Amino acid sequence: MKPATPAKSLPVYLQIAELLTRQIKAGYWHSGERLPTEAELASSLSVAVGTLRKSLALLSEQGVLERIQGSGTYVRRAEGTQRIYELFRLELTTGPGLPTAHILDVQRCARPNHVPVLGANPKAKVWRVRRLRFLSQVPVALEEIWFDAAHTDRLQAEELGDSMYLFYQNRFQVWIARVEDHIAAAPAPDWAAPPFGLEMGAPAGFIERLSWTANNALAEYSHTWFDPAVCRYASRISQ
Repeated sequence: MKPATPAKSLPVYLQIAELLTRQIKAGYWHSGERLPTEAELASSLSVAVGTLRKSLALLSEQGVLERIQGSGTYVRRAEGTQRIYELFRLELTTGPGLPTAHILDVQRCARPNHVPVLGANPKAKVWRVRRLRFLSQVPVALEEIWFDAAHTDRLQAEELGDSMYLFYQNRFQVWIARVEDHIAAAPAPDWAAPPFGLEMGAPAGFIERLSWTANNALAEYSHTWFDPAVCRYASRISQ
């Protein structure tokens, strides 16, 4: 297997903003609760206070946090704001974790029979992307992702970021509005290799996902194999 290519990372302040939002949604902090001081929080996240302040300012602008002069920073809400990892459902068994990825392989190929039609032409080529997914630098899952090759004839691993949905937005002006997940168990694929914790054929958690645009067009189809010893699938519903 070719050496993995680290996906393009988000700016650090965005990484911290995404991590804090995932922690709030996971129940680390509740609505109305005061966060630790900036110094304490920056130390726990291993970032500079200035970077943390930029993250907090962004979340304040988005209505997730409320900053009260002389009092501190409080949780306002985490719902109703579309986040970069809003639809990413895997979490470490110890907490949400920040998602990152390494690109293992990128190929333009004929659409396999098990992949639904993506785009207007059933005979069109598709892009297949294989990735190793990390949460806070812990390898947790393998992903196999397909999307319509009509978007572009050329694609290099170095062009892909940690978030495929953000890549679709920035590169193709395609926004994913909803997903459907089917959860099961399945053997790890024959391309499983270290540092992923499961060998080929080992029992793994399995997610089949279909992703649609707001216009109800199927834009992406994916398979994810995850290691249940280190992560879990989590979906939280509120009303």
